[in-house]
Amino acid sequence: MRWLEREMGVKKQSFMTGAFVLSAAGIITKIFGALYRIPLTWLIGDEGMGLYGMSYPLYNMLLVLSTAGIPVAISKLVSEKVTKGNYRDAQRVFGLSFLMLATSGLFFSLLLFFGARPLLNKGFLRDPRAYYGIVCIAPAVFLVSVMSAFRGFFQGLQTMVPTALSQIVEQLARAATALSLAYYLFGRGIEFAAAGAAFGAVVGALAGLLLLLVFYSRRHLYFTGPRLYRGERSTPGEIVASIVKLAIPVSLASLVMPLVQNIDVAIVPARLGVAGYSVKEATALFGQLSQMAATLINLPTIITVAIGVSLVPAISAASALGDEALVRSRVAAAVRMTIIVELPAFVGLYILAEEIMALLYGHPQAGVALSGLAASVLFLGLHQTTSGVLQGLGRTDIPVKSLLVGAVCKVILTYILTARPAFGIRGAALGTVTAFIISSSLNLLALGRLIGFSLEVKDMFIKPAVAAGLMGLAVVGSYRLVAPRGGNSPATLISIGVGAVAYVLILFLLGGLGARDVEMMPWIGPRLSARLKGRGRLKD
Repeated sequence: MRWLEREMGVKKQSFMTGAFVLSAAGIITKIFGALYRIPLTWLIGDEGMGLYGMSYPLYNMLLVLSTAGIPVAISKLVSEKVTKGNYRDAQRVFGLSFLMLATSGLFFSLLLFFGARPLLNKGFLRDPRAYYGIVCIAPAVFLVSVMSAFRGFFQGLQTMVPTALSQIVEQLARAATALSLAYYLFGRGIEFAAAGAAFGAVVGALAGLLLLLVFYSRRHLYFTGPRLYRGERSTPGEIVASIVKLAIPVSLASLVMPLVQNIDVAIVPARLGVAGYSVKEATALFGQLSQMAATLINLPTIITVAIGVSLVPAISAASALGDEALVRSRVAAAVRMTIIVELPAFVGLYILAEEIMALLYGHPQAGVALSGLAASVLFLGLHQTTSGVLQGLGRTDIPVKSLLVGAVCKVILTYILTARPAFGIRGAALGTVTAFIISSSLNLLALGRLIGFSLEVKDMFIKPAVAAGLMGLAVVGSYRLVAPRGGNSPATLISIGVGAVAYVLILFLLGGLGARDVEMMPWIGPRLSARLKGRGRLKD
């Protein structure tokens, strides 16, 4: 692989380094995504933002249908082929997948473009002005689909830098275009300004794709030729069958939660009405849960999403080598890191639920929804990590089955609990938590059957739990100390900082961080681990 890395201009990474790179890119893109909406809102107002937002639900749904889990299949199959030295087949996997994604992307782009007018004529679009935004965003389905093929390919080579950089470039180009076109077109009407902002998705996708083409062009001449052929050559039909077999369950899994969220739209406000809330109160409570609390829950899981993406090729490579010990080692490291990261996030969001909601939204009453949903940070993270492992093992069917069972239980529990005044909106939150507890547990049980993996309760859970509990005490103490003098906002920010420092120090003192954990830190990990071990401050 070294000559390949040298010629491509990219380097194979450990899965934790790859996860860190993707996490950093995810955080940066989330920040830019939030920041550019501020001046955009000032520019086109609430009405314009409404028109801007109307184009995205349909776009996102068609994008899921277009990509259909194929990037995950590319990542796994390319990693498997490269590990076995069959670089020619790895190239063919990418080529066939590229054609599939380009074809489906073009189809759904045209469907969205030409289908916008019938949607308008039949009254599916409540505001006819949303038509322009849908037409403008339609080409992005094709571009993002093609881009996902390149991202899956590089992820299969276990280098996450091209994906990470393309995400950042895509977001920057999207923001710049959205603001520029919204400003330029504002004089022609708010619907055209909103459509110009929506077109930012097209320019962003094009910019990200061009960057990936630069990376790809550097390796094109070195990824073909007789010297790169080893082992049996798969036929195109066999490769396509492998891609479809892996991709369909991933695609189904990606549709489960959006489907459940749409069911929530129907049942949660209605069941809150049964509990005695007015229509206005029920709508407000649902907004607090679905828009405020859920947004915060998704922030810490940026890391576990990255871990899951990075795990697919890493597990696939270890499995292709038949190294079960390496597979179990990587699974243990990923699960352990997930718990170490997400457990304190759960405790912090639960303890400071009202204070955080007051700080960010000015609605402390929304803390009820956040505290009820807080535990899903941990179990959603475990679901994402274990799903990445199972996908790397080629069992993409298991995560969708686990999630489907959890989703059914969520709907039943939400229906029952939300109608009870003692629970209210917290009942809907607990339904979501239950869904991820079930799905992550079923995934872990499956890993036990497949590879003999089991949780090391003391190191993986008890030590982080004790550290998180003591961190909670530090958070409460610091908040009560600062709040009477500085008010809620400074007290909340300071207590979050105190909690983060306290958690790391306590976990370190408890022996919850070992040499292997420190070594997994990108770039500085091995050197820092060696120095700490040399001073007797770190155990193996």
